[in-house]
Amino acid sequence: MFFTVSGRRPATKKARPAGRAKPARGLVGKPRATPRTGEAAKGGSIGPREGPTFGQKEKAVMKSLTTARLSTLPARSKVCLGIDLSTKSWHVTARCAGETVFAASMPPSVSSIGSLLAPLRGRRVASVYEAGPFGFGLHDWLCGRGVESMIVAPSLVPSQAANRVKTDRRDSLKLATTLEAGLLRPIYVPDAEHRGYRELVRQRLRLQKCRRASMQRIKSFFLTYGLTIPVRPHWGEAFDTWLLQLSLEDPYLQKTLVTARDLYRDLDRRLHALDKDLRCLARIKAFAPSVKLLTSAPGIGTITALIISVEVVDWSRFADGEAFSAYVGLTPSQYSSGDMVHFGRITRMGNAILRSLLVESSWSLIRKDPGMKAFFERLRIRRGSKRAIVAVARKLCHRLVLMTHRKEPYRIDSVKA
Repeated sequence: MFFTVSGRRPATKKARPAGRAKPARGLVGKPRATPRTGEAAKGGSIGPREGPTFGQKEKAVMKSLTTARLSTLPARSKVCLGIDLSTKSWHVTARCAGETVFAASMPPSVSSIGSLLAPLRGRRVASVYEAGPFGFGLHDWLCGRGVESMIVAPSLVPSQAANRVKTDRRDSLKLATTLEAGLLRPIYVPDAEHRGYRELVRQRLRLQKCRRASMQRIKSFFLTYGLTIPVRPHWGEAFDTWLLQLSLEDPYLQKTLVTARDLYRDLDRRLHALDKDLRCLARIKAFAPSVKLLTSAPGIGTITALIISVEVVDWSRFADGEAFSAYVGLTPSQYSSGDMVHFGRITRMGNAILRSLLVESSWSLIRKDPGMKAFFERLRIRRGSKRAIVAVARKLCHRLVLMTHRKEPYRIDSVKA
């Protein structure tokens, strides 16, 4: 027994009389009144509302959009499929002649799509899904069955700014509608062989990131416990020798140091082994000409040239340097209206790996190319070094496209900065 602050006993919940059922709950969680005997016949307002609810209407529409209707479509008609992918289900919407003829969720497997394509024989089928973690497996499977498959960047799919409702069904419908209207631009899909090259190159970048994090943890450990590093430069041969010989009095700190040190040495060894494999890859017929051409530019070494070649695959995709700059996200954003023209920061849209490599290479380029150095200094005075080096990287994009199109090596004095 307990009392409230006011001294009154709190109200207790009344027990439900025996034989009386618990009231049913509606869609929104509120108790739904059940009609008493005779009141429904009298037309009282206590009974439930007649007619289907929102969920029932939606199920009725979905039931009518079955695969049976797909077989009745006119022969040689174009059917556009919008596929929204997720790990638990795939939602597919089919449109033909401006009308939605099918919409349903299905298990995440190509066999489910195959059952959908079966009644569409004799029709021209096009499909689209957004680029993401699912890769190109579905794209290859669809192309192997005569479907005009397309993969699009999610950021380039047209959308309504005022629309705040996002579901798999709506996303699938949006993809199908924009595909039917011809408003989508596909991304470049490399072949299976180049995908393997790209994964190997990107694995090196992941190892680099892990090794850098391991190095930072070791130096943070030294800073936390007041350990000074007597040798310079850090992470050189002298530093590695000192790190191996370092011994701490506390056994737990020593164990922590040994674990961090072994992790760093293992990552460093794996990275050097992978670099040897990449140098061998740079000498094969598919990459040797482009690697030789790109390494003629100051600041671009063999590994960097190989990464650029693997990521680009085909330089003929870019008509000029502006197209390549936009691909790597080095073009400035623009907010203009009427007579007002305003340029903002770079878009950072596109291949972040190439963008990082080109900016890093530009720092070496300005030390070896007098024209680029003069261009950098002029901008640095007015805009700062960060904006200036981005402008140098953008100019380097133009020169790389010019080199690959003309099959000519980099010439320091051939182009004025």
